[in-house]
Amino acid sequence: MDEGEKELFSEARARLANTSGKNAKRKAREKQLQEAQRFDSLQKTRELRAAGIDQVYQRKRKGSSGIDYNAEIPLEKKPPLGERRVDKEARLRKHDIARNKIAQRKEDTPTTISYHANKHNVRKRSKLNLPAPRIPDHELVAIAKIGIHANDLIAGVDELSKGNAATCTLLQIMPGVLDTVASSIECVPDWGSFR
Repeated sequence: MDEGEKELFSEARARLANTSGKNAKRKAREKQLQEAQRFDSLQKTRELRAAGIDQVYQRKRKGSSGIDYNAEIPLEKKPPLGERRVDKEARLRKHDIARNKIAQRKEDTPTTISYHANKHNVRKRSKLNLPAPRIPDHELVAIAKIGIHANDLIAGVDELSKGNAATCTLLQIMPGVLDTVASSIECVPDWGSFR
């Protein structure tokens, strides 16, 4: 028998030995997949329990992460059993002290000391260049006095209007006085032009 015939016989033997059909193969594959999923879920629960997260066995809802945040503290890290080891903390503390000493040496150089000692290194600010005022101070004082007199006159009118008929006839002259006060206030320039 040559090589080709031997190959044909081996294929025929394999076909005859395969008594289970496609359906049986599919069922075996599904069973194996379910077993793998069960093993994975067991492994997950073991790892969570080792991490300190106890799972509550409930009916799973869609989109749930498997951890009940109302019952568990998320990302809780329980301290390990036994004595507390402080060698790592002491090492880190020494490292921080050494780093601070190096930084202090850099700050103690003569150039940095002279820089901080000289006050003239601070940037000087220029004066504000504001435009000259358009109304002189004496005019502002006069306007303020006129306003005070006008308020006094208005207050006097309110008090005197409660008096007798003679007072009321005399007070009819007052609106003319108030008009002269208002006309003297008109000498103030229009502020709308400055905008």
